[in-house]
Amino acid sequence: MMTPPPSAIKWCPEYATGVADVDAQHRVLLQCLNRLNRLGGGAEAAGSGPLRNAVRDALRDLNEYAAYHFLTEEALLREHLPTEARTVRHILAHRSYWSSIADIRMRFEAGLPDAAEALVSYLNRWWINHILETDQDMGRELKLRGVG
Repeated sequence: MMTPPPSAIKWCPEYATGVADVDAQHRVLLQCLNRLNRLGGGAEAAGSGPLRNAVRDALRDLNEYAAYHFLTEEALLREHLPTEARTVRHILAHRSYWSSIADIRMRFEAGLPDAAEALVSYLNRWWINHILETDQDMGRELKLRGVG
């Protein structure tokens, strides 16, 4: 039986970092996630055909935008914050994202039945946690330095 896709992720005030460019990009990233959520991640996406191709396209679009977003955040970190443990952890979180996605995506490309669902679930968890924790910390530090 197919697990229903997660509900749409709606923007809420808790997601706001106070850095306008970052918040605008987060809104786009949530739109990309919601596109994946609408497609679902069940066994049908693991097979061949239009749904699998749509999931692949949505994942490509999300990851292209994620790369752009990570560059934006990392530029802000380098320009405005001292190099210290938490800024390094932030950048390492971005690198970790790519390695985790690569592993799950290989399973998806191999057609494993649970891979599409695992991919969608992981992406929802990772992005929301990253925004609520790591990016919130970055936003607070940037605002202290007058960046907004």
